[in-house]
Amino acid sequence: MMERVGFIGAGLMGGAIAARMIERGVDVLAYDTSPEMLIKMKAHGAGIAASVREVVDQAEIVYACLPTPEVCRAVALGRDGVADGKKVKVYVETSTIGGAVAVELAEALAGRGIALIDAPVVGGTVALTAGTLGVVASGPGPAFERARPSLETFSGRVFYLGDKAGMGQAGKVVNNAVGYAAFLATCEAVAVAMKAGIDMETAIAIINQGSGANFFSQFVFPQFILKGKYEGTGAIEVGVKDVALFLEEAKRLDVSTPMASSVSALQKRIAASGPAGRDTMTVMHFFTDLVGLPRQG
Repeated sequence: MMERVGFIGAGLMGGAIAARMIERGVDVLAYDTSPEMLIKMKAHGAGIAASVREVVDQAEIVYACLPTPEVCRAVALGRDGVADGKKVKVYVETSTIGGAVAVELAEALAGRGIALIDAPVVGGTVALTAGTLGVVASGPGPAFERARPSLETFSGRVFYLGDKAGMGQAGKVVNNAVGYAAFLATCEAVAVAMKAGIDMETAIAIINQGSGANFFSQFVFPQFILKGKYEGTGAIEVGVKDVALFLEEAKRLDVSTPMASSVSALQKRIAASGPAGRDTMTVMHFFTDLVGLPRQG
């Protein structure tokens, strides 16, 4: 068994990462606000903590995979949070929180003797299952090297971008901007193909045979939408947040982003069409509705 690590946030992505770590020999102490998620973690072999504070009092390396920058800030810096931990020395933040929040957390935690490794992941649960999940990391070199063995248990490739806080977030949001543009474009094109009389499976096969092939057409559509599965990939609002963080990074750098701005506007339109909290895969329904076709699945 490797050195024990703590894991805060055992949701869709975090739970899958923690389970993979356990499979590869890591001793994981997990905490989540959802009792249901903790039951799943216990079934995978994780130790179960009753609070964030219990995790950071018992493990020197602690991971987090949380839904929003606000939640990440509260967990890291709030009362009985990571900053108050008696044992934690390396805090690996795999959440997508944006560069500004990463810098804020890094500076605050450094004052408590805790090194932040900014390490968001790219590829989602599909890539994790395939063994190709990417980790885009930055932070103090010695702390990164200490975390590397556990990072490598669940990733296909780890990119270390240097010791500057926020660089990991910059790498992640760049990927997100491209990914969500490709997903929306694929859904739109498939809906138009179906309106023209081409069935969905054939439309995806044509795209994958040509220059339109992308992660979503090659992996996500076959594993989810073509099977009639419209759940299990996370809420639409997460994608809205992810592209908004890319726009924030671009604004900080004082650069124009007309493509991502258009993607963001369309994402917000889709999210506003309701209901809230539905899965990202239901974006396909927005486009079939738009062209006047019955929903699939």
